[in-house]
Amino acid sequence: MPSGDAHRSLARALDILELCSQNGVGYTLTQLSQQLGIAKGSISPLLHTLQDREYLTLDEQDHHYRIGRMAFRIGNTYLDEASALREIHRLMKDIVAVCHETCHLGCLKNGDVYYLKKVDSPLYSHTVTVEGRSLPAYATGVGKALLADYQLPQLKALYYDGLYPLTEHTITDFRQLADQLVEIRAKGFAYEYEESTRGIRCIGVPLRKNGRVAAALSVAFPLERYNPQAATQAEKALDETRRQIERMLCSIELQF
Repeated sequence: MPSGDAHRSLARALDILELCSQNGVGYTLTQLSQQLGIAKGSISPLLHTLQDREYLTLDEQDHHYRIGRMAFRIGNTYLDEASALREIHRLMKDIVAVCHETCHLGCLKNGDVYYLKKVDSPLYSHTVTVEGRSLPAYATGVGKALLADYQLPQLKALYYDGLYPLTEHTITDFRQLADQLVEIRAKGFAYEYEESTRGIRCIGVPLRKNGRVAAALSVAFPLERYNPQAATQAEKALDETRRQIERMLCSIELQF
């Protein structure tokens, strides 16, 4: 556990960065000491460390500390991620415009699919998912897409308490689930047949980064609107969007 001194030093370093970020002109050692109420002898080693790590720069002419390259890089990473999520959300809206059904974006957390984004159908739908909610991944289309690369031993380790049913259609046999994942790897699509919610069918696709599943997209249908033509249309929209998102993921450090 970090000591109280370590916590205080970290807090002071963050205070320095936050103060310098508010003023492009920067601050001298004396000004920082006065502004933050930290003795020069205590703040000086923090400034040296931040400078050595390139979070701050020191102008040799006016002796002002300013935000450095690493702080700028971290800030840009945040902006890149925010921009990427906005673009993914826009692409999900495009899917809904084509399919007229609800679209989900999810990631895997401790065996559950965690719903990051949802774009609702303009038509009546009784999907129960909301952003921030989670469901067992093995019972959903988007979740099976997230589990696509899992083998039988990995599934048993992940769900060591077994697969409990959410509906009478939920797969509760590990071998059957593993066989479905083999098909998902071969065909690229995951399917749910009223396994998490009665009256809902779902098609999902994994989103890969560097060959590994990072997230997944899905389209959810009320049973009465699901038919082969609608399914084919959704698969085409999902696959095209998958390609666009995976190209985007190759160029940024987005963490779902």
